[in-house]
Amino acid sequence: MVKTRSARLLLQLALLTLFSSAQAVSSFTMKPGFHLGKRHGTGADDHDHEHEEVDCYASGVEDWNKGLHIGAIFIVLVVAGLGVFLPVLGHFVPQLHMPRTMLTLGKHLGTGVIIATALIHMLPGGYESLNDPCIGNRMGDFGGWPGTLAIIAIFAMHLIEFVLSNHAMGKHAHSHGLPAGLAEHSHDIEGGAAALVENDSTQTASLRDDAGHVHIADDSLDKQQQQENCDAVAVHTHHNHVHGASFLNDDMTAERHKISTYILEFGICLHSVIIGLTLSVATGAGFKTLLIAICFHQFCEGLALGSRLAEVQHRKHAFLRAILSATLFMLVTPLGMVIGIGVRYSYAPSSPASLITIGVLDSLSAGILLYSGLVNLLAEEFGTLEFRGYRTSKKVACFAATFIGAGVMALIGKWA
Repeated sequence: MVKTRSARLLLQLALLTLFSSAQAVSSFTMKPGFHLGKRHGTGADDHDHEHEEVDCYASGVEDWNKGLHIGAIFIVLVVAGLGVFLPVLGHFVPQLHMPRTMLTLGKHLGTGVIIATALIHMLPGGYESLNDPCIGNRMGDFGGWPGTLAIIAIFAMHLIEFVLSNHAMGKHAHSHGLPAGLAEHSHDIEGGAAALVENDSTQTASLRDDAGHVHIADDSLDKQQQQENCDAVAVHTHHNHVHGASFLNDDMTAERHKISTYILEFGICLHSVIIGLTLSVATGAGFKTLLIAICFHQFCEGLALGSRLAEVQHRKHAFLRAILSATLFMLVTPLGMVIGIGVRYSYAPSSPASLITIGVLDSLSAGILLYSGLVNLLAEEFGTLEFRGYRTSKKVACFAATFIGAGVMALIGKWA
């Protein structure tokens, strides 16, 4: 399918980017300042004192403004809540109905933000942390740990999504009284309609999308069974070998959408804790810049996540579950800020333990966000039959929103 090939190409591009990042980062000295994934040097005098010995175990935060940081907790809380609850409430509450086009553009804007966050903020932060001189040889003589951890996260998310989707397919097949083997060969079909099935002589089955039924040669199912089990078709050759099966039921699409959405939320929440910790120990002029950057980041990520949470289908309590998931996203960054405020006097940002912890979390978060952004957002959202049915102007607007989201986050990467 087109969507599968697109996802594969995007994932290959992501892996190539990760492998090349090690050389790029090693030959490029990052500008001192604050980044979303990590706290860096905090002064312009760093260059003048680059030959001085660095105290890796220095703790505490100088010039820390308690009122400003506590106020920032509520600012981030409101902005994140606004971003994630707008699409959720707009979907479930008729009185708060929002134009669907606006929600769609917000979702694609968030897609660009998520991809840029992974590649521009989280992954470089992981490289800087895990290659910091204060770590010494604790990570071995290998500078590619961040890219390696990101790839591990990508593969882990892919495996988890596959296992959960396969398990859901098996349960779905069993509930419909279908042979268990069909679930192993099934592929999700969007729009309720089409599959390409090959036999030993590369026969092609033709499917009609609009009619909602399938024209196909089949020796094992009679016409009545095909009508009753229109959500699954098994194709057999004269050797009684199953060459393919397709579930034509919206429940399977909904289940996969649910799984990918919760994987996305897991990755977002993981790096949001780091973002909150980073902001809570920031001081001086860099604090205000970082606060603005994080507010934009959280709002756009909230739009992307909230739009998908609103579309997740549950058999029971759909609204309540969407509200709980949105609340989790809204609270997780302020939670990281509260943790940072609580440990600000003992927190040693340049200690080996802190650098390794932040670097590992940055790298894993980058992999999760990259997988979710490319496979479950970019490839999936732009590959649906619904999107292909949009008028040209709306398609252009969706692409533009994605590019703008990534571009703005790339620009913010210069300062935050």
